Amino acid sequence: MKQLYTLAIFLSATLLFMVQPLAGKILLPVLGGSAAVWSTCMVFFQAVLLLGYLYAHALSTGVALRWQGPIHVCVLIVASVVLPLPIDVGDPGGTNPRWWTLRALTTTVGLPFFALSATAPLLQRWFSRTTDPRARDPYFLYAASNAGSLLGLLGYLLVEPLATRRLQATGWALSFWAFAALVAVCVYAGRKNAISPPARDEAASARADVASAFRRKGTPVSLSQYAMWIALASVPSALLLGVTQHLATDVVSAPLLWVVPLALYLSTLVAAFSTGGAGSARRWGSAAAPAALLVLGLSLAEVRGPVLLVTLAHLAVFTALAMVCHARLAESRPDATHLTAYFVCVSFGGVLGGVAAALVAPAVFTSILEYPLAIAAAIFLRPQIADADRAVTSRAGRLAYRLGALALLIAGYWTVTAFNQHADAAGLASSSLFTWLRSLTADVETAQRMVRASFAIPAGLLLFAPRKALLFAGVMAGLLVGAGAVRTGGEVIDRERTFFGVHQVSSVQNGDWHVLTHGTTTHGVQAVRGKVRALPTAYYHPSGPIGDVVFTLLPDGRFREVAVIGLGAGALAAYAGQGVRMDFFEIDEAVIRIAENPRYFTYLTDAKARPGVTVRTLAVDGRVGLRAMPESAYDLIVVDAFSSDAIPTHLITTGAVALYESRLKPRGVMAFHVSSRFFDLPPVLARIAADRRLVCYAREDRDVPPERAAEAMRASVWVVLARADGDLGQLAHAGPRWVRLAPDAGEPLWTDDYTNLLGALGQ
Repeated sequence: MKQLYTLAIFLSATLLFMVQPLAGKILLPVLGGSAAVWSTCMVFFQAVLLLGYLYAHALSTGVALRWQGPIHVCVLIVASVVLPLPIDVGDPGGTNPRWWTLRALTTTVGLPFFALSATAPLLQRWFSRTTDPRARDPYFLYAASNAGSLLGLLGYLLVEPLATRRLQATGWALSFWAFAALVAVCVYAGRKNAISPPARDEAASARADVASAFRRKGTPVSLSQYAMWIALASVPSALLLGVTQHLATDVVSAPLLWVVPLALYLSTLVAAFSTGGAGSARRWGSAAAPAALLVLGLSLAEVRGPVLLVTLAHLAVFTALAMVCHARLAESRPDATHLTAYFVCVSFGGVLGGVAAALVAPAVFTSILEYPLAIAAAIFLRPQIADADRAVTSRAGRLAYRLGALALLIAGYWTVTAFNQHADAAGLASSSLFTWLRSLTADVETAQRMVRASFAIPAGLLLFAPRKALLFAGVMAGLLVGAGAVRTGGEVIDRERTFFGVHQVSSVQNGDWHVLTHGTTTHGVQAVRGKVRALPTAYYHPSGPIGDVVFTLLPDGRFREVAVIGLGAGALAAYAGQGVRMDFFEIDEAVIRIAENPRYFTYLTDAKARPGVTVRTLAVDGRVGLRAMPESAYDLIVVDAFSSDAIPTHLITTGAVALYESRLKPRGVMAFHVSSRFFDLPPVLARIAADRRLVCYAREDRDVPPERAAEAMRASVWVVLARADGDLGQLAHAGPRWVRLAPDAGEPLWTDDYTNLLGALGQ
């Protein structure tokens, strides 16, 4: 009996967490590869999980036991009718990407996910009413559920490179149908082994846990306990999305980065609810405090490298804090009679945390403040806080203690932000500490960061005073949020956060240059004054690969109609001269606002002011925008769309290249900017070119001479495709700079139904 139910719950969780990345893979390409796609998907899945738990609670408490199984089997059958999942979900058009994502998920995977999500709590409740010896404490099945979730998540990474999306959807549908049959078997077995009514009363009485009045059968659950369950579930959920967004934006824009925090999150749930446990919440609370202090120091000093060590530090504190909350959840689990209500609270907390991090925070904050806020909330949930609070016996003393923590929180935040506002070289020059630090460092900014890191010292001292745990939490919270709200490295003159990420415009080198960044990736640089003001810089420098392309097409009059997918700061517009029409397709309206604002960048406004030049910016996905254009419309199509360092894969498939080719004039050229710290995409394009019978050349411009670096030139890698060598002119004979790429027979062909990012990772 136990093995049968464990297998069913394990499989339900495996299917749940295999369909989540599959749904993300269906939606992610058409939404620009943004990390917010996954955050929005997580909120949807958490919300549907809550609905499933509410249904399970209503079914198990409001319907006779003999009817519960048949009803749920019918729900599974109805859900199976919509399978396999549809692959073609359209595109968001001009609608809000978040709401479009939620609608698309509802119509594709909503019903099957709902049916699956309700199965685990129902099976646990039914198991608790059987004669099995383990029935008195069915929460070990929750550990099995999370183990299945972890296997489903990691298993998908193995399946994804081997199958198309359509094949994955078909395989998942077959698994779902088999799982529905297994649930029917569990229902039948549960009926045969159910405890008779008199025996059930005796068994329930025997299961009472004398060690905890809360867990005795019949003991009512207080509202404060419900609230605590919700809080203990919401904080790790918000922390999960917060650390994912922080690492992807401020540390390293690594592909598939969301997998690691989610796997750790599931592992903490498995460990907390396993039979043996993984340590008490109090023990984890002791470990989490110094770990959080380490992350505070890194945040105050804005340490970004070594990337691996910094990433591991953030993941370690995330794991410790998640374990604190999940261990407290496991330790406070109620008697099986309250099982479904308990899981409703846990699910509701997960939704609250997800909504706060994925929907509310991007609308309220211009930086990733949800991450330090979630860390602060988790620190306040350490058991040591309650212990220290109870140690203060008088009401007046307890009030003073709490007000002191609040005062330290405010003081910590004010200290960091005030220092950042007034910490310039002139203001700090009189400080002996700053002078000493300045002598040890290479620049003023490093000294500023070192001074700011010293603000963590009071928190470190309070760490050694267990009775002051609340004061430690207060000062940590203030400093963490303050560190998340400020940045050095130039004056931030604009910062905007959208569905597609955080865009920041900074003034650097005494105001001589403006820089546009998205996460850790530079997307545009322009001189504010001087002769180089009109010079296209960064990856678009005239001496770089794209300069070669432009100057090859110009003499033949083949640089008149140009389409560019991806805008950045608009540097390519600097090449637009008399008689040139240039269309920029940019999915993020915030990028358009930044590039068109002459206070930040003037490439677009300067180009529009030239006689005979037409420059248009269209707020639409590149493929959608080009599809609306007439055939044979462009001499050159430039594909230069990035979400930080992640590549929107739908822009480099056979379907995409076929569309680009149809919009090219007879001797037209396609140019792909494929610079990346993680992906090696030239082989992917070479394989596509061979399939389309196109020629493919690449130039890797890795070494930038000092004189070009002074002009803000950046290393870049570009690939060009054309119908024949003659269409590329001198580029086809410019070896060794431009190298013709031969397709690798072992390289899989990327299509709209199949892409393999893992295969392109560090080839």
